[in-house]
Amino acid sequence: MNYSVIPSRFAKEDRKNITNHLGQYSKTAPSKFNSELRKYLEILGETPEIFSEYNSNPSYRHVVVYGSYVVLYTVDESLKTVNVYRILHGAQDIENIL
Repeated sequence: MNYSVIPSRFAKEDRKNITNHLGQYSKTAPSKFNSELRKYLEILGETPEIFSEYNSNPSYRHVVVYGSYVVLYTVDESLKTVNVYRILHGAQDIENIL
């Protein structure tokens, strides 16, 4: 990886909550979600600029993973880090959460 991918405490909690939520409806959904999330985090570690700026708040970039879950992150070029801020469902009021 060219960049270190660092999840915030919010992102860690979001991931845990999403996994628990998905597990209520499907035995396989949590592992599928986590697998796809890992894939995208690896991509972020290689080429974080590949995904678009978030329209409502361009200081963040975003990528949609596993259906409608959105990973919001920032890139610090000087430190070569990708800071994953939140992992939210697209139906949530993301603008007010940020």
